[in-house]
Amino acid sequence: MRTWILLSAIAALFLLLRLPGTALPLHQDEYKWPMIVNPATNYGTNIPHPPLSQFIYQSAGALVGYDVHFRYVPLVFGFVNLFLLWYWLRSRAGEKAALWGAVLFALSYYSILASLMVDTDGQIMPFFLLLALIAYDKARIDARWWGAVALACAAGFLVKTSFILAIGAILADVLWDRRVLLFTRAALRYVGFGLAGVAGLGLLLFLTQYLFPFFNLATSLTYWQHFASLSHNWFQVAIQAIKAALYLSPLLVLIPLWASREEYVAVRPLVFFVVFGLFFYLVLFDFSVGALDRYLQFLIVPLVALAAVFLSRQHFARTHYAYLGIGIIFAALFVALQFLPHAVPALHPKSEWIGRILSFNWAFLYPFSGGSGPLTFYVSFLFIGLSWIAAGVCVGFGMVRTEWRTALLAILLPLGLTYNAVFAEEYLLGKINGYAPGLVARAAVFVAAESSIQKVVVYNDNGGDEIRKTGKYEKRLYTTPDFGDWTQKADTMNAFKGHYLVIDAPPVDPTSFFAKYFATCEPVYQDTDKAMHATLYDCRKAPPIVL
Repeated sequence: MRTWILLSAIAALFLLLRLPGTALPLHQDEYKWPMIVNPATNYGTNIPHPPLSQFIYQSAGALVGYDVHFRYVPLVFGFVNLFLLWYWLRSRAGEKAALWGAVLFALSYYSILASLMVDTDGQIMPFFLLLALIAYDKARIDARWWGAVALACAAGFLVKTSFILAIGAILADVLWDRRVLLFTRAALRYVGFGLAGVAGLGLLLFLTQYLFPFFNLATSLTYWQHFASLSHNWFQVAIQAIKAALYLSPLLVLIPLWASREEYVAVRPLVFFVVFGLFFYLVLFDFSVGALDRYLQFLIVPLVALAAVFLSRQHFARTHYAYLGIGIIFAALFVALQFLPHAVPALHPKSEWIGRILSFNWAFLYPFSGGSGPLTFYVSFLFIGLSWIAAGVCVGFGMVRTEWRTALLAILLPLGLTYNAVFAEEYLLGKINGYAPGLVARAAVFVAAESSIQKVVVYNDNGGDEIRKTGKYEKRLYTTPDFGDWTQKADTMNAFKGHYLVIDAPPVDPTSFFAKYFATCEPVYQDTDKAMHATLYDCRKAPPIVL
């Protein structure tokens, strides 16, 4: 009974932390999902993944609607995943580990983001991963469960072909258990099973064209050509990988460094999954052109599980309360530092960010956003840097003096939980540095009410969906050279005589021709929320851009 009460409380906390985010505006690639899967819109294209992803959102959209409540789809999967993770950890490492896993999964900012992101990587693919792992553990005892393993793996593969990583992780765990047999004739049998499995998945993907008329196999295969590049943009890969690490927090990234071999073995299939996934996303393919921080959400479940197993084997005593107090004091101090004056650098050039970081000029606001969300929110880099340094010092001392680990963990826990809480608060509410969704909503109301406004170009697509709903959306404007050269952008802007909505999160480079052009336009609407600003420019009479 006590376990169910605790689990119910954790589940309630899980929902409490996420429900405020269900009304967040759909951002960039996110708002395309309801347009694509809604039969009434006739968008003219489909999701470039195997058909189960589109089928899930299309079916769910018929129940919850294709607009306001669309974020409930990943939220429901995330809520179920909470229980699946608890169940799997309980069978693998015991009741205490399962409850720790549920707590970390509920409180992790990256998990919160994944539960509200309209896509498949954050919660839908982990759903099938956890089903496959649960069935796999049962199949190790009763061979009749192998059918359930195959079914879960096939379903995950039909959501996204990258689920092959999860299948490979389970297969690697099977081979590790039977590694002695790999030096016998039995190895040929395993090779045969592997080849048959690959052929079966290929055949399954081919046949689904006939089961789901909207699925185009050629389009799905062509989609992967975008990432098959031998010349990686390593700088962009590093930036996005670091962003994913910041989302994960010191708690999930650093605690596993303390884990013992036995604790890694307890979640061994997920260890294989992490190794394969990091090689796949960081080395094998060039995902710098995509939303790599979204794809790296596959790390949430493995790192939560590993941290949970480690935490479950720690025994806190009254003598550790003083260390817990130290952690709380440091966490409170780091939170307070966010209210010092902070600079807000422009989006480009990136060299300004790098320069500030390397020179330890950390009193600036770092923007977090992505092609599939979130709409930009700010967190103080001073807070981020000090949190990671303090956590790193704790973990470093714990690596040297293992007998100090429990005391250091008492310091690390409030630091890590506070870090996640700050990220979640700024993402969901923006009370410290500004709330972009509020700026977007108010700007859209103004645009809709003004008859003189015919067409609006939206900077960074911040508020693109809301402006689209007014019927006045023209296109989005990116001020990065990654999306067209400057001459092309200038010609496009000169050809358009209308309004520009700039939610400057982050700001436009003040030395760029974009900023100089907006300076020649008339601001007809302005709004401010702390460090964020919204301006609607009337550029109908602006002089042309001359480069």
